[in-house]
Amino acid sequence: MKSPQAMLQFLRKRRQDATEKLAGNGDFGVAMCEVLDELIRRTQVIANEYPASSKMSLRDILEMPAVVGAMQAILETVAALSDVASECADATAARRDPVLKFVARVKAEGFEVANDWTLTDTRDQPHAHTDDPALLVQREAEKIARAEQAAAYHERLLRMAAAFEDTTIEYTQRVRGLIGTVLDG
Repeated sequence: MKSPQAMLQFLRKRRQDATEKLAGNGDFGVAMCEVLDELIRRTQVIANEYPASSKMSLRDILEMPAVVGAMQAILETVAALSDVASECADATAARRDPVLKFVARVKAEGFEVANDWTLTDTRDQPHAHTDDPALLVQREAEKIARAEQAAAYHERLLRMAAAFEDTTIEYTQRVRGLIGTVLDG
């Protein structure tokens, strides 16, 4: 029976590809590799039991329906894994694009956005010394308004980042759940 070995080769290639393509995807990439590792482990058990080099035996013929069923479950899991990865890509893109557009808008308004979502006002404030109380009040009011605007933008960015993270967590859990749902019935 050569199909377990072919399946094993296919899964190992998928695992290698996943390692390369999902290296920067955090827990989601780790979960994908965990599922592929489990599929490889289960396929290896079957491949060890039915080596490609052995001749077809009565036992092979008797056990073939169970082997085919196990291989089918593994294939269904690979298909489900691909579906979840595709859905995750679509869902995260739907979350990512608005974040990036909002960051671009915030930057266009004179704020710098740090990696931790903190904002820095990059707009130059006039430093000319003046004794005009009205001008001093106006400048202070502008500084307060910019600080309030930065705080509001920061809160919105935090909410958007949390929604993005929640989406990623949801799909990571779905990937990890594939072993129990598809393979074990």
